Amino acid sequence: MVKEINKNEFDEVIKNGLVVIDCYAPWCGPCKMLSPIIDELALELNNVNFYKLNVDNNAEIATKYGIMSIPTILIFEENELKNKLVGFRSKEELKDIIK
Repeated sequence: MVKEINKNEFDEVIKNGLVVIDCYAPWCGPCKMLSPIIDELALELNNVNFYKLNVDNNAEIATKYGIMSIPTILIFEENELKNKLVGFRSKEELKDIIK
């Protein structure tokens, strides 16, 4: 299972290696479709740290990274934002982008 984080943990988790954060809201249909894909990728890609962030509860982070639509995937490497993906993506597409 992918760990849910909040704004208090955010800055700490993005410092460590390759990090993928699934920014979602519980009411979002495409977010619900993406969630099991993120869980599968977390099991397959052992060298990547996966997290989930509820944007409704962490509006400061959503504002800071310009998240206007969800799902949005933020990919960090050593504290630096490397990629921002908006909208639903297939497992294969996400895997290629993350690698």
